[in-house]
Amino acid sequence: MFKSIGLYPRVDYGLGKKMRRMALFGTVMALVLTLAVAVPVFGAPPAGIPPEHASQGHHRAPLLATGTTLTISGSGTAYKIGNRTITESATMSLTATVVKSSPGRAMLNFTGGTLTIGSDTYTVVSGHGVINHAHKMILHIVVKNSASDTFRLILHGDHAKPSSSTAFNVDFQMPQSKLAHLWFLKFPGATATPK
Repeated sequence: MFKSIGLYPRVDYGLGKKMRRMALFGTVMALVLTLAVAVPVFGAPPAGIPPEHASQGHHRAPLLATGTTLTISGSGTAYKIGNRTITESATMSLTATVVKSSPGRAMLNFTGGTLTIGSDTYTVVSGHGVINHAHKMILHIVVKNSASDTFRLILHGDHAKPSSSTAFNVDFQMPQSKLAHLWFLKFPGATATPK
């Protein structure tokens, strides 16, 4: 009944053909653009491959020699977490061994040392750390007090260029450096001495 008065729009069956052509055109264009990007990349000469002999190019040495013993020592200030107006003097002497080294980073394993805050002394149980080429030193150490309670010591520092033969400075800053849940630590000008 409604068909006779034109209420139904006429369906254009030729529209499907146009849509298929547009989809095919889009697929071809995507393929052309992909090839335009990939061919120059894969066809480029291998300029980034280092020469076979060290005498032909620059060879970067590791940050620290593997097996080097590093003693990190310094004095600074401890600030009570929760009330930074309460402070104590702090000293540390930590001993680590370089267990792995590359031009970009050195991995440390802590073998001993102490941290003293006021009259409390904490002894190193274990720990590890990283020194990287961006002049950052990040240390995660487990220490224990005289009652054998353990705590996490975290030290974040900026250092001068590390060396396996001469001492270099490290500035450990708060709030990243801390004896977890107890004290923020600040050790400006700590010294890392290799042996």
